[in-house]
Amino acid sequence: MSPTESRGAQIRDPFRDDETFQALLQSVTDYVIAINRNYQIIMANDLFKNKFGMHPGDNCFRLLKDRDEKCEHCLVEKSFQDGQSHWSEETVVMGDGKTALVNAKSTPVKNEKGEIIYVLETATDITEKKQFQHGLDKIEGNFKGVLTERLRGLQKSEEKYRTIFERSRDAIILTDPDGNILEANQAGLHMLGYTKKEQVPNIGSALSLFKDREALRNFQKEVFTEGFVDEFETRLVDKEGRVFDALLTSNVILDRNGEITGYVVIVRDITKRKRAQTQIEIRNIRLAALNSVSTTVSSSLKLEEVLLSTIDKILEILGTEGVRIYLLDDEQEMLNLTAHKGLSQGFISKAHVRSREVGDGFLGKTVRTGKVRVVDNLLHSEDPYLGFLLDQGFKSTIYIPLISKGRPMGVMCVSSRSAFRFSEEYVEFLTAIGNQIGVAIGNANLYENTKEAYRELREAQEQVIRTEKLASLGKLAAIIAHEINNPIAAVLTYIKLMMKILDEDQFSPERFDDIARYLGTMESETARCGAIVKNLLTFSRKSEITIEAHRIQEIIDRTLVLIDHDLQMKGIEVQKQVDTDLPMIKGDFKQIQQALLNLMGNASEAMPSGGILTVRLTRSQREDFLDIEIADTGCGIPEEHMKSIFEPFFTTKEEGKGVGLGLSVAYGIITRHGGTLEVESRPEKGSIFRLQLPTD
Repeated sequence: MSPTESRGAQIRDPFRDDETFQALLQSVTDYVIAINRNYQIIMANDLFKNKFGMHPGDNCFRLLKDRDEKCEHCLVEKSFQDGQSHWSEETVVMGDGKTALVNAKSTPVKNEKGEIIYVLETATDITEKKQFQHGLDKIEGNFKGVLTERLRGLQKSEEKYRTIFERSRDAIILTDPDGNILEANQAGLHMLGYTKKEQVPNIGSALSLFKDREALRNFQKEVFTEGFVDEFETRLVDKEGRVFDALLTSNVILDRNGEITGYVVIVRDITKRKRAQTQIEIRNIRLAALNSVSTTVSSSLKLEEVLLSTIDKILEILGTEGVRIYLLDDEQEMLNLTAHKGLSQGFISKAHVRSREVGDGFLGKTVRTGKVRVVDNLLHSEDPYLGFLLDQGFKSTIYIPLISKGRPMGVMCVSSRSAFRFSEEYVEFLTAIGNQIGVAIGNANLYENTKEAYRELREAQEQVIRTEKLASLGKLAAIIAHEINNPIAAVLTYIKLMMKILDEDQFSPERFDDIARYLGTMESETARCGAIVKNLLTFSRKSEITIEAHRIQEIIDRTLVLIDHDLQMKGIEVQKQVDTDLPMIKGDFKQIQQALLNLMGNASEAMPSGGILTVRLTRSQREDFLDIEIADTGCGIPEEHMKSIFEPFFTTKEEGKGVGLGLSVAYGIITRHGGTLEVESRPEKGSIFRLQLPTD
């Protein structure tokens, strides 16, 4: 037989006629091949053929390993030699050139004589399994690392939170769903009056810690509704019954199913903070009281009002029940009760309560030494007068000296119906009030002294005024007598002349001119007397003012008409400067006319040889007022006379030309109308009188 034929006989599939075996062979999911002693593949299932390909006479090592010779540890060879099955993980090369990892098994197949005719090799592709296992191993390794790290982190966290739990200054309490305390940190034990962890089961329910049942209900309601409570302020009671202020923060603890397994409660003791807040509030109230007392002292000079207001503040803020204020008399020997509240009338009526000698009892000694004296318990006091305070129910008293500018002014006694030690701040507050009262007393005394000095000064001024009035009256009488005497003498003279004419029967037509001249002189002289008397009446009598709205232009025009003849006779030119749309003034027409007439007449007399009289009417820069200027170009007013020109009876005119009432009357009229009158003058240059009158 030729080699080719022999080779063909060897690779002939001995199982191709066994349909059952072929069906079984094709149904498995492993690679299946049969290999003879020459390492040739004589049979393979379709799965193998599809993955690796196959040609007649292919060697297993060439097809599976892409080798030119058999493998060093060939499973097929082992099975042929010992007739046993062998296993091994092998790396094979598939038809597409990719490698795969397979789990190979060689099984020898024998004939009826027990001879091995071929080796059946099965291979399971474990590439993905290995990759998966490798990945799984990697994940497992990472997981173990993560888990280890997590456990280590949890351990550290537990240690950290345990440290926080134990070292927290706030109490941390854990309870069951019913509120029974399961655990508490050291701060919690201390806050509740316990010392050891073993005592926690003895604490009982956290609900029993609440002082106020209503607060407990509100706390529970908020926890049940919201699931947490943030800074709930209430009062708790510890093991010894000590009540303290606390802020509670609580959260519900839930399991995976959302069921409540307990509560965590954080308790902060805020007793000191509340006490500090209270102290701050008290200080603020006391500062406000001091400010109020200071305001009263600075705004009122009525000592009784200041003292009573101060006592009210003390009673309101300090909660004391009785206050007395004593002041020294002028001789500095006796203390007299000046103001009080909170004491019975029977107590006040006692002589030793109403007044006390300096140095007598604690009251008298306080004003002498100028030092605060505190009596915390009247029962243990040596003052003989304190028994009367005990009868009023008082148990403690503080004596505050009242000092002004270093001088003792009196004593303030503040009494309480409870025995307690007066704190340093309490004493400082009362001392500050005492200083304010001392200032008030000093101000009141200064006011009284000033008022007395003013009264004496006013009496002296009134005496001077009376003297001046008498002198002025004498001067006025002399002036009036002189002013009226001349015209009356002239009238009397002409009357005598006319009587003589009648007696001598010389009353003839030829004498009518003389008689007419006599009568004219008598008329003018009589009118002169009337004018003098009228000016006197205007000056001395405050006549009623009829306030109405008037046009100032009309008053000016009608006034100029009255003196027009005199102005023409003296050659005086009148110039009017009037703004447009001037408002109306408020005043009495006749009195304003009288004032303007006096001012214009005064200007006319200053220009006996002629000049210019200027009248200006303008809006004032002062709201609701009108400006009026009356200017002349006359002789002016000497500087030394400027301060006296508006005084009554002051005149620079020649004797018989006036009594000095014109400008004074004008000034009085203008000021009574709420206006102003000022003058500016330069000798030999003229004068300007400036008026301001209110507008309608």
